[in-house]
Amino acid sequence: MKDSERFISIVNTAIRYCKWLIAILAVAIACSGIRVVNNSEVAVVLRFGRLVGDTREEQVHQPGLLLAFPYVIDEVVKVPVGRIQEVSVTTHSASADPTYADIESTGYLITGDENILHVDATVKYKITDPVEYALHSQDPAAVINGIVSGAMTSRAASKSVDGLLTDQKEEFAGQVAAQSQEIMDGMRLGVEIVSLEFKSITPPSSLKYHFDQVNAAYVEKETLIQQANQYREKVVPEAKAAADKLVSEAQVAQHDRLNRANDHAAEFYGLFQEYQQNRDVVYQRVFREKVSRIFNQMGGKIVVPEGQSTPRIFLP
Repeated sequence: MKDSERFISIVNTAIRYCKWLIAILAVAIACSGIRVVNNSEVAVVLRFGRLVGDTREEQVHQPGLLLAFPYVIDEVVKVPVGRIQEVSVTTHSASADPTYADIESTGYLITGDENILHVDATVKYKITDPVEYALHSQDPAAVINGIVSGAMTSRAASKSVDGLLTDQKEEFAGQVAAQSQEIMDGMRLGVEIVSLEFKSITPPSSLKYHFDQVNAAYVEKETLIQQANQYREKVVPEAKAAADKLVSEAQVAQHDRLNRANDHAAEFYGLFQEYQQNRDVVYQRVFREKVSRIFNQMGGKIVVPEGQSTPRIFLP
């Protein structure tokens, strides 16, 4: 075979392979627009960089098979709306145990009482608007990290170091989350913060001992307050019950004495009316009753000897 014929054969073979390669590439490009959207996802389609669809229903494609134009025309962006996303915020945390000598090389927060703290936090969020999420941020995690870091710096400036280390953590987290959400809504990120949790809030290692002492004193104070409250809850009801009992007994005694006084008064007025009608008879009767009552109380006896009018009294 001559060189010219060999060359023509090689060219024809190359052309034939090129045709197959072009055909395969054409098929691959044509099929690149066929996508499968998983159950926990939705998708939006960008055609030459512009969003496809006039309404949210047309713009957001639900799970299933999605047919779009080839990749050179349409870009399919999948958005994981069914999963809770998580971002670690370590801007203000320390990679090691820093001292004042290298504090500037680590992240930290400055509190309202001019103390330094290291904060390691985790933000959990969900996607509420897949269109805004896909269009307005190329790196949502980095944007959320920056927003939350800034909010932490802002809110920490109004807090005391003791509060952030003890009983103000939840309040601080709520304020940071609310401020961050407001900024995200203004930026139209299409996300909603589900929770903000602090993995750690710690002072620099050079001050750790002193902060531990403060925390121990705070715990002791809260323990004593709790014990005092428990004692109060026990003693106050007992004292109230004793007071109620005394008042009840006094009211009963008062009622009894009033009844007896009323009985005596009624008896006296009845006797007085009889006395006004027949003084001698009533006088003699009352005298005998009183004297008899006195002698009965004395336990003595009256004996009138025979033939005498003067009685004799014998006491046991």
